[in-house]
Amino acid sequence: MAGESLSAQLVREQLAKISGTNADDWFLTLKQRFGLAEVYRAIKTVEGLGEIITTPYTCITAVNPIIVARHTPIYADIDPTTLSTTDIPEKLINKNTRAVVIQHTLGIISNPQKLIEKAHKHKLLIIEDSAHALLRFARDDKNEIIADISAHSFGVEKILPGTKFGGAIYINPRLKTERPELYKTIVKYLTTLPNPTKSLAFRVKHYRFNNAILQRTPASIRHNLRNFAIKAKILEPAIYPFEQSATQSESYTTNEYVNNAILKNLSTLKHNYSRRLASVKYYNKNLKSEHFTPITTEEQPLLAYPILFDNTTKANQAYDILTSNGYFIRRWYSPLLYPGPNSNSRYNFDPTQTPKADSISSRTLSLPTDLQNKDLAKIIKLLQNS
Repeated sequence: MAGESLSAQLVREQLAKISGTNADDWFLTLKQRFGLAEVYRAIKTVEGLGEIITTPYTCITAVNPIIVARHTPIYADIDPTTLSTTDIPEKLINKNTRAVVIQHTLGIISNPQKLIEKAHKHKLLIIEDSAHALLRFARDDKNEIIADISAHSFGVEKILPGTKFGGAIYINPRLKTERPELYKTIVKYLTTLPNPTKSLAFRVKHYRFNNAILQRTPASIRHNLRNFAIKAKILEPAIYPFEQSATQSESYTTNEYVNNAILKNLSTLKHNYSRRLASVKYYNKNLKSEHFTPITTEEQPLLAYPILFDNTTKANQAYDILTSNGYFIRRWYSPLLYPGPNSNSRYNFDPTQTPKADSISSRTLSLPTDLQNKDLAKIIKLLQNS
């Protein structure tokens, strides 16, 4: 691509090599949310403002791009076995519906046939959120990528722990013929993003160092110190406080520092997925309890292994036991639209409209899959004795 750095070109080539795609179909952004914002902006430009069907069982930063492009998010409930939307109620679809989002929550990839059929019937774009499933896609029985747009992340707490920034948007080449004007507009927006400012580049480069300092400060002052660092533009947080109010920062592309971090860590992806798959198999074989059940027992390399408790109290007790023993346990997504909006009305969100997601949210823990079996055994023992 004209004007891009050699490191960016190398990243795109590696993404294509690993995923069996074409490098020309990949576009880099500093954060995944920036890429999604440009995609939704292009949809507005070419097809007009409308509604995007998505899930509330997600991070708030996955919905903000819809809103900053001035579309309206519409929420479909989740399938309890995949923690994602696998069907679209007909009542949610109308002449203003522009797209539907398929999210691979925690890396659980399914082939949501009913959703796909309705998307095709109503000529809706399919946008795939693979933030938790780096370089993995939902594919049809011919091994073709289902989505029109697929968004991937190298950000904080994702598949590759060594990368903290970076997003990648894959545009299915079929859009060139099926929706040529939309294709050209998305490409234009993604290839003309500015480089990070000097201030932002500084925060990105020193992210690990700054967080390490914060973690070593007394707990009594850590929260206030963190807020000060954010306001003083010293720290780039995973989620800014203002992002809980239906907005986000200007979009940027990657820089040399981020590209080189991605290249370095992509070489570990195969081993990373192998370890996670082994962990999933270990949990499937050994994790038994009358107080909870696994969300899925499919053998996939998950970002984390989700278990569902009978009630919130038991989930909270298990969380406290595991974390007090030094294990980092995720609470995705509790609350819904994690870490929770300042106002549901800004998000057009009513949790009573998605009862399954609302019920599951507070009763789920997501167990680590990047540990060795001896640690997994300790986690299982702690859970079974709790």
